[in-house]
Amino acid sequence: MPGAIAHRSAVTAAALALGAAGLAHVRLHNPSNGNALFWPTPSSVPIVISSAGSDDISDQSHFTSLRMALDAWNDVTGTGAGLVEDTSPSQQARTDWDDLALNMILFDENNSSGYFPDGSSTVALTPVWFFNDGQIAGADVLFNGKAFRFTTSGVANRFDVQDVATHELGHLLGLDHSGWASGTMYPYVDREVLLHRSLGLDEVRGLRDAYPIGAHATIQGTVERSADGSPVAGAQVVARDANGRTAASCLSQADGRFWLRGLEGGTYEVYADPFDAPVSALNLGAGWTIETDFESTVHGNVAVSGGGTSNIGVLAVEPDVSVSLGENVDLFPLRCVAGATTSHSLRGSGLADGSTLSCSDPDVTLSNVAWFGTLVSFEVSVPGGQSPGHADLTVTKGNGNKDILVAAIEITPPDPAVVFVSPNQGQGSGGASITISGTGFRAGARVVIGGNVYEDGQAGGCSVVDDGTITLQTLPTAGGIWDVVVVDASGVEGRLESGFQFLDAPAISSAFPAAGHEAGGTAIVVRGGNFGAQTLVRIDGVLQSQVDVVGQGELSVTTQAGAVGGPYAIQVENPGGLTATLAGAFSYVATPDPLVTALEPGSGDVVGGETIVVRGANFKSDASVTFGADEGTGAGGTPAATVTFVDAGELLVVTPGFGAAGNVNVLVGDSSGQAHVLVNGFQVQESATGGGGAGGGGGGGCYTIPVGEPRGPRALLQALFWLGLILLGLRGTAPRPVAQRLR
Repeated sequence: MPGAIAHRSAVTAAALALGAAGLAHVRLHNPSNGNALFWPTPSSVPIVISSAGSDDISDQSHFTSLRMALDAWNDVTGTGAGLVEDTSPSQQARTDWDDLALNMILFDENNSSGYFPDGSSTVALTPVWFFNDGQIAGADVLFNGKAFRFTTSGVANRFDVQDVATHELGHLLGLDHSGWASGTMYPYVDREVLLHRSLGLDEVRGLRDAYPIGAHATIQGTVERSADGSPVAGAQVVARDANGRTAASCLSQADGRFWLRGLEGGTYEVYADPFDAPVSALNLGAGWTIETDFESTVHGNVAVSGGGTSNIGVLAVEPDVSVSLGENVDLFPLRCVAGATTSHSLRGSGLADGSTLSCSDPDVTLSNVAWFGTLVSFEVSVPGGQSPGHADLTVTKGNGNKDILVAAIEITPPDPAVVFVSPNQGQGSGGASITISGTGFRAGARVVIGGNVYEDGQAGGCSVVDDGTITLQTLPTAGGIWDVVVVDASGVEGRLESGFQFLDAPAISSAFPAAGHEAGGTAIVVRGGNFGAQTLVRIDGVLQSQVDVVGQGELSVTTQAGAVGGPYAIQVENPGGLTATLAGAFSYVATPDPLVTALEPGSGDVVGGETIVVRGANFKSDASVTFGADEGTGAGGTPAATVTFVDAGELLVVTPGFGAAGNVNVLVGDSSGQAHVLVNGFQVQESATGGGGAGGGGGGGCYTIPVGEPRGPRALLQALFWLGLILLGLRGTAPRPVAQRLR
């Protein structure tokens, strides 16, 4: 059994840091003794996605987005960690998320957790429970559905579910916030951001360090001050690869020692940077000692073999300087698209004329750099075909003082574009071979259609044929019209709205009217479900040429000429041959269909009893009039009190009593089943006297509510601080809180 609970208040921050390892990335740790947090059985960490979903998402697509977030972590190589979803409906229906045996992803819509009080700026948080030795007992991901709105389809001014979830799952696995400005574990997010969906190398190294499999390279050393040789605690030590891309980082421990683990063999440039902005000690869990009184200092290149360790000795840092680049009010990541030029700006201090700005990737060009003291603006040009990844920016003043912004930019491919899908329909049982055409398709892409994810090169997935073509075979999918989404491995996506329809067998519930003229031209409304975009309709086996698919549940059919007789069956056929038949649904008669053109007067009292004239054509002596009938089925409504046939163009009608004021349909039919509806053809008005009259009163009203909320200094960039983290501890088997929410 693990030891007793860690009493955070009984030790100082400096003492806590003494026991903390200099880890790849930044690990969550027990603030009492520095033990890094870990799952005892990391290969199968169970996760349950709550079936309640989000109030903002009605189509269950949150399941798909959250599963793709799980995949992002499960796809990391060289690690024994794995998240395993429990899809049991009984588990998904649970609400006791805080049970240690249940690790749940949940949208908290009413602050039932107590973690999201009014005014909270925390978009999501991850409570983690652990034993004294660092062993994790349970963890959950909670979205703040009370204060914020979420999306899976790019709805404006909402946070992307997958983007947020990928970050939070990093905490669940035991990782703390990253000092990389464009990393997945960066502690701030904007509503327009998608790039946290994909992991950076910092997250990969961190997971390999926590749960290693196989041999990886390590670079170690000690950070000391050049002036007196004293160790620097909490320095961010970073490695860049031979292409100038940001490759790994860690924090030095209290005695200055560090280890960059999980590396591939190669040559790296190593440097130390103060962990001060835009991410600082305030964004980490309790117990860290972070010293920032030194200049960003490059040590130089070091070669390390795969599986080997290289000790660089002392990384001597220079005294602190009065220049800094990047603040947490800046909008990160700075997305720079391969083959394009993008404009950016960064805040800071000492950003004066005469300074220079450079990128660690020599292929990236910076231009139009303008200095404003506390702000620098610039353009970034990335050659086409550049691989995704992160690069640093360095500001150097005229006197040589400099500051490095770690992983300031994220290089991505252009957004893929989905232009069309052929065919664009298939049976819900799956098996349709489809081709997706567009631009910007790259190896490793995923296609999402109707809740199914098709991954490039995987069994049951898709195949990226070239940059404009993806092929796949559909899986069984619920009937409906779905977006076709191509998601690049970098997290950027392209979407064709309503791009594919899955068809179940159609169903017919009604057809109205029940009869029509033998010459054709009768407008029939067929209602049911699962109607496809190219649905065929037959009456008595005769294919009807004028069919309008109003929606999945309604067809509008204008009949062709037919032989007098019936009633005949109406048959609906979806592409693929699935059919439905409504027997005895329609008859052809020799007389023309009735037509209602006007009512005189066009309004009347709610109590009824008024005589009005119904005008039109082809009325019969047995005509009937109904007020308020459904225009698509002829059902419901209230029959007229009396109907007097004047001639084929005129009926005298005494109105019935109406239940309420408003516009109502007027249906004229006859015994043959022919009918016509004048939609909203009669206005029912309140009585001038009596109940509901002018003396009535009521309450209520409509108000406009401003969109948005106070956002402080980040308002200009419309970004929000997004992550709170709860660290909790255990005494034996009884857990209780021991640390505050982290920001």
